Amino acid sequence: MNEEDRKEDHKVEEDAAANLPAVRQTQELIPVVLPEKHQRFYDKLREKIEGFIKDKGVNETVASYILLAPDLFVLMARLMLDKRVSVQSKAIAGVAVAYFITPIDFIPEVLVGGFGLLDDVILAVYALRKILVDVDEVVVREHWNGQEDVLSVITKVVKSADDLVGKKIVKKLEETLFRKNRLGWEKR
Repeated sequence: MNEEDRKEDHKVEEDAAANLPAVRQTQELIPVVLPEKHQRFYDKLREKIEGFIKDKGVNETVASYILLAPDLFVLMARLMLDKRVSVQSKAIAGVAVAYFITPIDFIPEVLVGGFGLLDDVILAVYALRKILVDVDEVVVREHWNGQEDVLSVITKVVKSADDLVGKKIVKKLEETLFRKNRLGWEKR
């Protein structure tokens, strides 16, 4: 085999290796403590939501989805701070956090109260699904405050999204999160 053939074989091997999934090395878990101001936000948001549910007599099923908002918000904020999370995944988490904070969204809380958090919850869960492609599940679980298993929450919200806010809003949320020209991603 001459030098040119060896170079060609090496290039073929490199191309084949580039198409294989990367195997992430196990990393040491680094606990992330939520800054006090974020914890206060979490407590205030949960208190506000619980008050809304009690005042409006929201049914238990819908209430369980609305109550996911503080847990998902804190999870996204923590993922943004974690050094083990890639820049792309931090950007996705940032979109979710910004959507929670922004008063203008598809179901504005200003107009419908706590019901307006349903679209925020759905967007955060779709973001979390995208993040879990890149980030080890152990890291996500480490930052999860919720009472239910985080993967069960994702499944539950995705299955119920259309019933909670309607197919049109779910489609708009997906477009908001996965718009190719926003962060260079394509919806898959």
